[in-house]
Amino acid sequence: MVDAKRYIQLKLAEKLTKPCLVIISQDGLGEVFPLLSGGNTLGSGEEANVHLPYRGIDPVHATLHLDETLTLEANSANLVLIDGQVVSGSRALQVGNTIELGVVTMKYREFDEEDETYHEALRQLAIRDGLTNLFNARYFRDALVKEHDFCVRKQTSLALLFMDIDHFKQINDRFGHAFGDFVLKELARLLTTRLRGYDLLARYGGEEFVFLVREESPESVHELAERICADARNHVFHFAGVRTRVTVSIGYEWWNGIDRDLTSEDLLRRADDQLYRAKSNGRDRVEPNEVKARASSKN
Repeated sequence: MVDAKRYIQLKLAEKLTKPCLVIISQDGLGEVFPLLSGGNTLGSGEEANVHLPYRGIDPVHATLHLDETLTLEANSANLVLIDGQVVSGSRALQVGNTIELGVVTMKYREFDEEDETYHEALRQLAIRDGLTNLFNARYFRDALVKEHDFCVRKQTSLALLFMDIDHFKQINDRFGHAFGDFVLKELARLLTTRLRGYDLLARYGGEEFVFLVREESPESVHELAERICADARNHVFHFAGVRTRVTVSIGYEWWNGIDRDLTSEDLLRRADDQLYRAKSNGRDRVEPNEVKARASSKN
């Protein structure tokens, strides 16, 4: 018979591990990239299997070759550092080495399935809002920079919608915070039904939500905002015997992707200014309130 200690050792030996890169810096924190046998491209290009759409990273920044060992080949004029030392040409990697490309730092690890599940759970905690399970403000701000850069490269449009629940404090004061939390969660569920696969929705803080909508006309963005207002207005929020309705206000900014003078921060600020206008002009409305004025910005 095999004793208990030996049995545990044998079971542990059976666990299959695979080489991975784990982002340990702020941008992309916790993201895990399993490495493939043969070549692995690291870069900001959409074809890179270790896709790093962050500042200071070239479309093909470096290549990893995995056979019996893992070797890094620096392909870029940008710096590549291993354990803080600049690398030129080829360099063999050991488990535990750190790799720095642009603003991103990764660690070379060997993970089994449980490790991957654990790290993915940690990553979700870092990027999701605990109440609504939408992306959080930190993730949104990072995504806004990346989407802005993508639209500059592709010269395609991007719209940012800023939404706020009207008189939300009164809802909390009248019905209690548990009902207020229900409204936030239920509204988040409604909002997700209006998203396409590549749109992004986040809870920005309190009763504020933000959307990023890529490659749509000003008319389509305005119609989306009006539909969201109508969805909220017509929905009955029913929880713990309480039934009520709420309204929302939305401000948006549409950008053609060609005007490079407009930054991601400008896009956010302008949408926030439009939200303030919607609040000031009576709430339960969209600003700008005329599509024609927005469509002219394409010319």
